[in-house]
Amino acid sequence: MQTLRRLYVYAVVFVSLETVLWGAIGLVRSFVGGRSVGGNSLLAQALSLILVGIPVFLLHWWLAQRSALSQPGERSARLRAIFLYGALLATLIPVVNNALALLDRLLAGLFRLDPLLAPLGGGQTLSDNLIAIALNAIAAAYFYTVERADWKAVPLGDDFAETRRLYRYMWVVYGLVIAGVGLQRAVAYILKVFGPGIVEDQYLFTSGLALLVIGLPIWVYSWRLVQASLTEPGESSSRLRLALLYGLVFIAAAGTLFCAVVTIQTLLLYLLGERTLVGDLWAEASETLSAAIPLGAVWVYYGRILQAHIAGMDASASQQAALRRIYRYVLSLFGLFATFLGTASLLTGLTDLVVSGGVDNLRELREQFSIGIGALLVGLPVWVLHWRPMVIEAASQTETGDLARRSLVRRGYLYLALFAGVMGVMFTAGALLYNLISALLGEPPADLLLRSLQLFVTLLLFAALLAYHGLALRADGRLLERALIRRLAAYPVLVLAPDEDEFAETLVAALEREAPGLPVAVQPVSQGAPDETLSAAKAVVLPGGLLAKPPEALRLWLQAFDGQRIVLPTPADGWLWASGEKPGLPAQARRAARLIRRLAEGD
Repeated sequence: MQTLRRLYVYAVVFVSLETVLWGAIGLVRSFVGGRSVGGNSLLAQALSLILVGIPVFLLHWWLAQRSALSQPGERSARLRAIFLYGALLATLIPVVNNALALLDRLLAGLFRLDPLLAPLGGGQTLSDNLIAIALNAIAAAYFYTVERADWKAVPLGDDFAETRRLYRYMWVVYGLVIAGVGLQRAVAYILKVFGPGIVEDQYLFTSGLALLVIGLPIWVYSWRLVQASLTEPGESSSRLRLALLYGLVFIAAAGTLFCAVVTIQTLLLYLLGERTLVGDLWAEASETLSAAIPLGAVWVYYGRILQAHIAGMDASASQQAALRRIYRYVLSLFGLFATFLGTASLLTGLTDLVVSGGVDNLRELREQFSIGIGALLVGLPVWVLHWRPMVIEAASQTETGDLARRSLVRRGYLYLALFAGVMGVMFTAGALLYNLISALLGEPPADLLLRSLQLFVTLLLFAALLAYHGLALRADGRLLERALIRRLAAYPVLVLAPDEDEFAETLVAALEREAPGLPVAVQPVSQGAPDETLSAAKAVVLPGGLLAKPPEALRLWLQAFDGQRIVLPTPADGWLWASGEKPGLPAQARRAARLIRRLAEGD
């Protein structure tokens, strides 16, 4: 109930805040601008927003502040933190956007261009931007003081810290996007200026420069703030930071590879005679090259940050290796996709050329060959460079190789490739059979031979994809089975069982099913403490009833035992086990057997 009330109050405060704020902006603009078109309508709209919004905002904000000041839990609540940082975003982002519009028009005027045609704020005036900046800045300053006061009140828990972390990373992404788009537009203009063509869109440079001037400081400041906060508790180990780094790297890598493919395709189309003018070639290539530069820079920079972050994490070597595998397998997936696409495009184009001579569809052939060669030139090196180390690692007979073969990331990659192969084989085989059956029924499709051969070639490609990754998965399975047999044989287990009880029999049967080959010894309690031979076991399993009232000799032996102690919550007089396990000894024995197998595997 308290959470719902909180959600209601802060949602109303946020909506009414925006209503009042933009109503006030519209009101001041109508007075300062002196606009004649729609003047009364704009004035009425602004006044209605203010008159309706102010009472709602004041009432609900008073309720929120009263609860926050009187109840410590309210002041440190996650919803309050989300509201405060959301209010800062909702007021500061319009400040940035209006500053961009103002600067874009200013730069357009400096370059003797019409400011009214500026792409970022051509329909606005100086007063429009300044009013929006001033009123949003005032609101942002107020909520910043509220947020600072809440921090000084020492909020309980991590809700404020986690929300602030998300807030900072949103500014990092926002600044990076603005700066990246600005760099792309500026580089595109410079490339066109030094190219053989005529540059017509000079607004490309002014808007790019405005985006760079505003976006670069935002990114630099917010990223330095994030980096400086790594000394604070929980920041360096944050999953949000890891997710952000992975996201930036993968998005930038995918964009860079795509731009590289399109650039090579454009060049090949020119070489194949599709583009006749060098100016047209340079204009098209400039667009993709200018996008590849900021994307590639983000890929390289944040790729290094990601590797350094993983190396500096407070985690085991196996956990760090698992995080590195995510990077390599995702890049392998990108490369595999581009390689498959390029090969398929080349082979279908070659089939068309051999069968029909390419006389009727020369333009389509050029497109196929240029896409195929471009995708192969980009995708094949990326796939080989990232996939080959993973193959070597998985083939190793060491502990590292065993962990790699059992890696969820590797198995997910292989099964994803298998899924794509099976779906591709199924659909291409279905399309091929449809063409053949239609021909047998007397209604052959146009270009039956060409279409059938192209489908057959694509079918072979999907079959090769399926077979290659299927063999890799089978090889992993064989090596895992051998390693498992060795691990199980080296992990003896001792079962301590009451006399004339089904505990030992049920547990041994479960272990035989779950971990065949595991050495298991049973010691009845009546025979006393285990001897030295049995004490060499890696794990001991006993019922909860025995643990509740153990014989003295057994109690002392358990205290001195160096291995794992696994207890099943069996009934005992005077003892209640707070466990969520399924009732009954068979279910408990199955779970214990799975646990022992994982322990034997080194998990």
